[in-house]
Amino acid sequence: MASLTVKVNGRAYPIVCGDGEEEHLEYLAEFVDKKVQDLSESISNASEGQLLLMASLLIADDLSQAYETVEKLREETGSTNTDILAEKIEAIADRLESA
Repeated sequence: MASLTVKVNGRAYPIVCGDGEEEHLEYLAEFVDKKVQDLSESISNASEGQLLLMASLLIADDLSQAYETVEKLREETGSTNTDILAEKIEAIADRLESA
């Protein structure tokens, strides 16, 4: 098991993860930190716990919408047309990353 420290909203959090997962975990922490920072700029009186909860809910909403979109694409294209599905999933991932 590997361990690292990630920062979210200026606070350091020690995290344990599987070997080789460190870079991905750092990426995810940066993603969460960006959401928290965006929220803290628009909501000045929220506590850290509230910011983390709101960021988590926003990310969960993005993920839920992505799952719904993937399911619709499966229905539209059929599960055998993986090239088209992969391209559309990549487009969804790009949109989520830029949000």
